Amino acid sequence: MSAAADDKPKAVGVDITDSEAGQGTSVINGLAVHKEADLTPEEKRAEKKYLVKIDCIILPLIAAIYFLASLDRSDVSNAAVAGMKADLKLSDGQLSNCVAFFYIGFLVFQLPGSLLVRVLTPPVQLGVALVIWGGATAIMTEAQNWQTIAGLRVLVGAFEAFINGAPLYLTFWYKPHELATRGAVFMSMMNLAGSMNGLIAFAIQSGPLNGRYGRPAWRWIFLIEGVVSVGFGALIFFILPTTPERVKWGFSKGEKEIAMRRTREAYNVPNTRPNAAQLLAAVRDRKTWFYSFLNACASISQAVWSNYLPILLRQNGYTPNETQLLSIPVYAVAGISAIAVGYLSDRYRNRGRFAMGAFALTAAGWLILILSRNKKLSYAATYLIGAGSSPTVILMLAWINNNIIGYTKKGGVLGIATMAGHGSALAVTFSLRDGPHFYVGKSISFGSAVLAVGVAQLFMNYLDKENARKLAEKNSPAACEARDLSVEEIYDAHPDFMYCK
Repeated sequence: MSAAADDKPKAVGVDITDSEAGQGTSVINGLAVHKEADLTPEEKRAEKKYLVKIDCIILPLIAAIYFLASLDRSDVSNAAVAGMKADLKLSDGQLSNCVAFFYIGFLVFQLPGSLLVRVLTPPVQLGVALVIWGGATAIMTEAQNWQTIAGLRVLVGAFEAFINGAPLYLTFWYKPHELATRGAVFMSMMNLAGSMNGLIAFAIQSGPLNGRYGRPAWRWIFLIEGVVSVGFGALIFFILPTTPERVKWGFSKGEKEIAMRRTREAYNVPNTRPNAAQLLAAVRDRKTWFYSFLNACASISQAVWSNYLPILLRQNGYTPNETQLLSIPVYAVAGISAIAVGYLSDRYRNRGRFAMGAFALTAAGWLILILSRNKKLSYAATYLIGAGSSPTVILMLAWINNNIIGYTKKGGVLGIATMAGHGSALAVTFSLRDGPHFYVGKSISFGSAVLAVGVAQLFMNYLDKENARKLAEKNSPAACEARDLSVEEIYDAHPDFMYCK
């Protein structure tokens, strides 16, 4: 396997000799502190046990947060199918605004959501976010017009943006080659939430709550999902572990030592704070804009597919109850695909090839949906779109975490790429006013997926060239001078850090 495909750098040398450095003193390699330790069999067993433990503590909590965020994010579409559109006499454009206004708040707070996770601490940041967006969702139960819903959706989006710190939080606890699988688990909660939202909506529509206390089914959807988020947010304050260097409960002394070693091996420096120079470096880095473009393409399909799946099914002639039920297996397949692709991407330590395959599958689904007039074939196409688009967002996050180091630079790139993704999602959501078939949104989604296949290949070629340049210049005076800088000073530009494709 090429050096570009490895998640850990191939260190050219820990100590540079006088002749290599071209100067009279020995230089310490700033990357060496992050080199993976050689473990004894007993230490390996202890680390595996520790990994299982954090998988059982951290991963379910983050997954639950994403699950609730996705429930609240997509409840407008389910509420529309459950009668909100008719009760409030919403036009297609007004309903589109209710969906799209979420992204206004979501975009504005992307960078703070990424960069403040160490400052606020993960339990506080994520707990407060849950309580506020859950409260705003619950208040929608009293809405009498689309403006109220749209305004509250801005608030929901603003505080859901703060869960953007979760992918960065995982890098404190997991190594680069472990991230896609774990990321797939919690990101697939978006798909589980989609299927559960359909099930919840169906249960409310057909159950005794519909009409109880004068509230139609769609008002109960907002109230129930919002209250659950508030309650879980309060719980997160007390049970979510903070960063490895600050954690005080739930871990033995030996486990804390393992946590500190692993976070160091993942290129983290404890107790770092946001740094303006690193943020500027993120803006200037070409990789940032490759990632942003690819994430935009991934997010377009995800946004159109997840927000409009119930509506697309309804337009194909299914009843409201059939629509809610038929969305469940589509989301389930998407979640399984995300986890499977994430696992294989970690297993083979490659992001780009898997992303290209996922984008191609997404494009095939959109093409069928554009051309087909057959109800069953159109329904089958939604499976292809879900199975392809769900892994792409996960792979982009894992790819960024593999190739960008430096706390603020990584947080900045994650924030910028996510802003690009959701900005594109916002734009395409505003374009979805040509119901009942939404050809504009479908065509944009298809075109972006096709374009992403080519750009992903160009990006991998660029990473190969960057790795080749570093190897060719490894003994140059500039490389020898830069070699002693820490990752918080030189980031992924360190001459011995090799990029993962």
